[in-house]
Amino acid sequence: AKSQRGLSKTATLKMFSEEDAQRQKAALDAKYRQHGIKVVSDYVPETPDIPPCDYCGKNWSGNQSCGRCKMVFYCGRECQIGDWKHGHKEECPEMKETSELAAKEVVSMMKDPELPPWGRVNEQLKRLDIEGPYRLAVQKYDLNGAIYQLMIDDSEETLNRNCKGIHLSYVSWIMSTLFRGGRREGKDHGSGGFSHLDPSRCRSYLKSSDDAFEVWWKASLVTVTMFLDPRIARRDANRYAAMRMARDVASAWTMALTDPKISKAIFLKKTNNGERKKNIQRVEKMLTELGKTINIFWNAPNDLDTDHYVEAHMVQVGGMVHLRCQEYGIKLKSNTVELLGLNGRHQAMFLRVVVPFAKAKIVKGGILTNAENESMFKEVECDELRQTFFSDRGSNNNATRI
Repeated sequence: AKSQRGLSKTATLKMFSEEDAQRQKAALDAKYRQHGIKVVSDYVPETPDIPPCDYCGKNWSGNQSCGRCKMVFYCGRECQIGDWKHGHKEECPEMKETSELAAKEVVSMMKDPELPPWGRVNEQLKRLDIEGPYRLAVQKYDLNGAIYQLMIDDSEETLNRNCKGIHLSYVSWIMSTLFRGGRREGKDHGSGGFSHLDPSRCRSYLKSSDDAFEVWWKASLVTVTMFLDPRIARRDANRYAAMRMARDVASAWTMALTDPKISKAIFLKKTNNGERKKNIQRVEKMLTELGKTINIFWNAPNDLDTDHYVEAHMVQVGGMVHLRCQEYGIKLKSNTVELLGLNGRHQAMFLRVVVPFAKAKIVKGGILTNAENESMFKEVECDELRQTFFSDRGSNNNATRI
C-alpha cells in the first residue's frame, strides 16, 4: 500500500469521515478570510443575464438570437416569426452594420462634454432599444461608463441646469429609455408602456463599478426633490417640468425594487465574507438618505405643491427596502423605521399601510391597478392614518413627521 505521504489531496481527504472533512474545510476557510483571501462558498450564485425578447418584450426570456444578424433576441420561434413578418425581414441584412453604428454614435454622443445637455440625452437613445446594439455599446464602447458619468454630472449640475430653465435630468432619461422595460414601441403586438425596468440592463450597470448603485441613487434623490427648490418652485414652467422628471424617477425606483433580480444586484452584491459589511452599510446609507429626502417634502412651505405622487412613491421605496432586508436576511444595526426617522403616527402608517402595499407590489411583481389599490386600502382600514400622513404639514418638529 502507498504511504500517506504519497497520497494525493483527494485520496487523503477520503481517509476522514465526511464530518471531519467539513470541519477541516470550515477551519481553513476561516483562516483564509482572516487574511483577506476570498472563499468560493462566500459568493451568492449568480444567474446569467438574459435580455428581454425583442418582439414581445417579456423580461429574462431572450434565449435565442436571429441566426443571421445575431442582433435581435427572442423567447421562442413564435416571436421570431412574428418579428420577421413585422419588419425584421427587411432590417436583417444590414442589422449588424446599423447596430454597430448606433452603438458607436450614441455612446459618443453621451460622452461628449462639448455638447449641450439635450445633445447628450435625447431620442437618439432609442437606437439602443434592441438588444444587439445595446450589447455592442456596453462591450465595445463602455456604455455603462457613459451612464455612470452622466449620473455624476446629474448629482452636481442638474439643479443648476433646471434653475436656468434647461428642463432635463440625465437619470430620468436613462431610467425611462435605456433601462425601461417594454421598449419596442409602434408594434401592434405590444403596448410599449413603461410599467417595469429591464433587469438585465440594470444589473449590467450595477455590476460595472463598485459604486455604481451609490451614484445612481444620489442622482435620483437630487432629481426627485429639485422641484421643491425655491428657485424652481416659484416658476410654473420650471416646477412642472421638474415635477414630471421627479415622478418618472420615483415610480421607476418602485419598479426596480419590485423586480427580484434588480433587488438582489443592489442588496446582495457578490462579495466575499470580509466585505459583507459593505452591503449592510450600503442599505443603511440608502435608508438614511431616503429618510432625509422624504423630510424635504414634509418641511416644504405650506404654499408649495409637494406632489403626493412623488412623496408616496418614495415612502413606498422605503417599504420595499424594509421587505427586501427581511427577505435576504440583512441585519441592520438599527431597524428600518429608525433609519428612516419615523415615529408616532407616521411609524404606524408605515408599518400598517406602506409595508402591506409594498408587499402586494412585490408579490404581484408589478404595479397595482386602481382596483387593487382600493382593495388594499379597504383591507388595511386606515383612512384616518392615511389623511394624517398626507396632510400633517407646517410643523417644524421633525420628530413627529417623516
